[in-house]
Amino acid sequence: MKNRILAVIAVITAITLVFCSCGKKEEPDTDEKSSYVDKAEPQTVDISLPYSQSDSLNPFFATGAENSAAAFLFCQPLFEIKSDYSAEPVIAESYETDASRIFITIREVLFSDSTSVTLSDVVYSFNLAKTSPAYSERLKCFESARIRGNRIEFIVNGANELSVNALCFPIVKKGTADSPSSVPTGSGTFVFSTPEKLIINPNSQTVSKINTVKLSNVKKLEYIKRELEIGNFNYLFDDLSEGRYERIVAENKTVTINNLVYVGMNQSNKALSSSAVRTALYYGIDRENISAASYQGYSKTAVTPFNPDLYLLKDVSLPDVRGDKQKCASILRKMGYNSLNSKNVLANSSGSLDFSLLVNRENEFRVAAAYRIAEELISQGIGVTVLAVPADEYQARIAQGNFELYIGEIKLTEDMNLSAFGEGTAGTGIDKSLGFFADYNAFRSGEMDFSDMLDSFFDDMIIIPICYRAGVAAYSKVYKPDFSYAPYNIYGNIENWEVTK
Repeated sequence: MKNRILAVIAVITAITLVFCSCGKKEEPDTDEKSSYVDKAEPQTVDISLPYSQSDSLNPFFATGAENSAAAFLFCQPLFEIKSDYSAEPVIAESYETDASRIFITIREVLFSDSTSVTLSDVVYSFNLAKTSPAYSERLKCFESARIRGNRIEFIVNGANELSVNALCFPIVKKGTADSPSSVPTGSGTFVFSTPEKLIINPNSQTVSKINTVKLSNVKKLEYIKRELEIGNFNYLFDDLSEGRYERIVAENKTVTINNLVYVGMNQSNKALSSSAVRTALYYGIDRENISAASYQGYSKTAVTPFNPDLYLLKDVSLPDVRGDKQKCASILRKMGYNSLNSKNVLANSSGSLDFSLLVNRENEFRVAAAYRIAEELISQGIGVTVLAVPADEYQARIAQGNFELYIGEIKLTEDMNLSAFGEGTAGTGIDKSLGFFADYNAFRSGEMDFSDMLDSFFDDMIIIPICYRAGVAAYSKVYKPDFSYAPYNIYGNIENWEVTK
């Protein structure tokens, strides 16, 4: 009986093995990496993204937006920056700041080659980022980084709660990112399996809805929108830097970027040397009108020099984005501007409020904004003549201080650094002895709170904020990107993008 039972079991086992092996193809022996790819492919969800073969995939040598963004597919930063410009720790575990230093403790993280991320790797990455095209501007206020015990000490010119926002550069393994041709080892969700394909990093702790990222080479950037439309890749971010919008046939979303559009004022002009006059101009402008009409909705109104999405602004009482024409008129009356001259412009015993407004004629958005601003101020009795000139003349005149008013745009770093208005070309025509600059530096070093510093800005009115410009994210309809991160990382949280196919 026992032998009969064993025979039956053997038959059943043989039949089971036959059926289980039906249709199964013998696979040759492969190395560990190839084996991993084969196992992942049957359940892979793909996405294709643009990049340029002519640019580096090393984040510290890349110059184009697409290749710079690709770094966050296979690398992680110390901090990721949310869309409200708050810092979310990634490799960083905790931090402390004082007036000139930031101390960072890092968490246990593995690179894709299974080695641990160390403090030396962070310092190595910082030193490369400090001189890189993508991160040098963000890190210009940082002097150095060094290991102190079990932490990294960053020396920074003014350390406040926004300073850590600059520490969003990719962290790579020491010695793997020394040349433009090297693709460094990172700790991101993905890892390269071929030069144009990334798969899940087996050492990543992130669960990803997208398992394979294919990079599609864009040979001519002028055709990049067309390549999205015909399906060569699935996602494109256009920052509209050329000053005009061109329709993209795809799903799309407007995304506010960290580019401030403002009116610069030359304080060597007698009338504009008065903070009261500058404040009157500020209240005489309806920013909602400028955003909707001149920028076709591709901007967000700003009543301070800071991005309107900034979390620090949520609890601060702010002026109306539509301006306050009555307040504008009241200020000017108190300044003695009670009569109209032959040009129908307000004047007092010292002179009239008649200005030229310089603008780069090659930027359609800014030209439209200049004429709208002129119309609104003219309605208040303030004379404005728009001077639309070529880009090279526009830049030269600003650098030389040869202007009264001008429409400018400046890209701020993620730590909302306004230093350019005190030391760069954007500061031309601004009195650097104004109290705002001392107060801003006090805020930067943690000695003044945000709301008090803003009060100082409204007192001195060094510029007139108009709006923060927007870009357009365009994508295939089967994907739903996550827009809860700042747009410098255009693939933010890609592993959790919704996929409907």
